[in-house]
Amino acid sequence: MPPPAQILRRETSTGRGRATVTTEMVREWQHLGEQGIDEAGGLDGVARQYGVASAALKHYLRADGTLTKRAEDRLNPPGTDITLEMLREWQRLGKQGIDEAGGLDGVARQYGVASGALKNYLRADGTLAKPAEDRLNPPGAEVTLEMLREWQHLGKQGIGKAGGLDGVARQYGVASGALKVYLRADGTLTQRAEDRLNPPGADITLEMLQEWQHLGKQRIDEAGGLDGVARRYGVASAALKNYLRADGTLTKPAENRLNPPGKDITPEMLQEWRCLGKQRIDEAGGLDGVAGQYGVTSSALKNYLRADGTLKKRADDRLRKDGAASM
Repeated sequence: MPPPAQILRRETSTGRGRATVTTEMVREWQHLGEQGIDEAGGLDGVARQYGVASAALKHYLRADGTLTKRAEDRLNPPGTDITLEMLREWQRLGKQGIDEAGGLDGVARQYGVASGALKNYLRADGTLAKPAEDRLNPPGAEVTLEMLREWQHLGKQGIGKAGGLDGVARQYGVASGALKVYLRADGTLTQRAEDRLNPPGADITLEMLQEWQHLGKQRIDEAGGLDGVARRYGVASAALKNYLRADGTLTKPAENRLNPPGKDITPEMLQEWRCLGKQRIDEAGGLDGVAGQYGVTSSALKNYLRADGTLKKRADDRLRKDGAASM
């Protein structure tokens, strides 16, 4: 039996034995294609032609003509040579353009970059990954109040025309991740955006409260719910919800702002309320309406008067006590 070295030289027919796989070889192999490999007698044939060990070659080249990740990384070390110009072109490819190129691996070959590196930036559906977005729009580029005011008027249709939230982010030169903290795909602002535009509790005026107490459930529904009312009045949705309920009634903080707690309920009021009856209470808009008419808090009034027009024991006791005191 001949020595192993002689067998190896006969297999390669080059005398080079276990030659090193060079970057130049890898560049040539990426252009062979499946047909070129077949014509050489498969991967083993290519290995013999280049005088390298078949096992070594198979670390870099597949039978279908595609390069392995190790080969891609040697040609284009991951993370290097992916330029901003490439990213801008890739974001316009779309799924169809990627498919026509032969998938992400095909796009990588067209641009001469490592497939693994490209996949850090581009998805098969044509959207850019966050690292790409961040490179195009470095995180920390400020989302301003002016942007938020413009975004709240975009609506779902405007966002769709821009190419979705990612498209809006590109238009404004901000990171997609930063934009999504403030804007939803349906065109509504997030709570964080609402709070930046209108810090909770600020700018809710007495005039607003007086108008809101007359809205009623139907008009709130017509406005698109409490969020819709908030948008109409240009206030934070969360701030509005501190004062107004979806059924059209005001909350205690609203009642207290309209009628500061401690405003006296007098015996004269109690005597008048005793004569109201259910019909007049309903005509006034319920107990809340009566409270508004008398300038007292609704919760205070409800300690004395029922919705059916009858006085509670507490009211009777006060009237009896007042009567005894006046005798």
